[in-house]
Amino acid sequence: MHLNFQISPLSNLLFFIKKSDHPSVEKINLEKYLTNDSIELSFCGNREHIIWKQVKNSAGPEGLKQFKKAVRLIQPTFISYWNRASQNLSLWKQYFQSNQLLFQQIISDIQKLSGVEMFDISQIPIYLIAYPAKSNELNAWFSWTPKENFIVLEIPDDAKIPKNLFPLGILAHEFFHLILRKNRRLFQMINAIAKQNEKLISKASKETPPRIFLEELLVSSFIPEGYLREKYLNLKVLHPQKKPKDLLSWRQFVAIKLYDIAKNYVENQRLLNYNYLKKLVETLQF
Repeated sequence: MHLNFQISPLSNLLFFIKKSDHPSVEKINLEKYLTNDSIELSFCGNREHIIWKQVKNSAGPEGLKQFKKAVRLIQPTFISYWNRASQNLSLWKQYFQSNQLLFQQIISDIQKLSGVEMFDISQIPIYLIAYPAKSNELNAWFSWTPKENFIVLEIPDDAKIPKNLFPLGILAHEFFHLILRKNRRLFQMINAIAKQNEKLISKASKETPPRIFLEELLVSSFIPEGYLREKYLNLKVLHPQKKPKDLLSWRQFVAIKLYDIAKNYVENQRLLNYNYLKKLVETLQF
């Protein structure tokens, strides 16, 4: 099994248009198209004719026309940008591939926690996306449908290859979400517990739906904030410096509170169950 990285110019083009302050783009009203989630998902692919077909289905013939007009106007600027950005993405691809064996060990533990015996990581496309930004922080998200799954890693132009293994944890976090969905019974249990404790979870989650918030905390209690961080990434589990107020601080808070329990589940190859989720919910009573 190998990590299936995709570095697609067309997929990166959408992000470039969204982030660009190029005069040619500003003259075209693309806001209603660029904020369309269906269009954003459509651009994650390698076959150009299929991407444009999906954009047409989402935005209509006029939307497709506007998009292609924007592409023609910004093409020279994008090509110059892409020659530089694609080189950085290739370096990031090499970074992940050089740590692939370690990554597979992390995935193996995640499979055991999720009760999923068969999961081929090579079947999940991982789109590497560059975007103009002065930052060293990677952003990652996943898409899951019955027919198609993929992961997107957004990498700022200034993000250099780190000396630590933390980015492996970011990627493993997204794979954890997808693997959980392979165990329908476990996934339904998470949804049911989120619904049962909706009021309590909502106090912490604020605008994030309780089900999504609970799943985020569950995954983060292992990776990249929790015990698997220490076991594989050679990084200490952080102690939050203040009371949790946002998603990140809650992830760190849950990771330290459930550290011993999470370690027990990993080292004894235990399947995630109602008792673990109950402990997770109890931490929110803080």
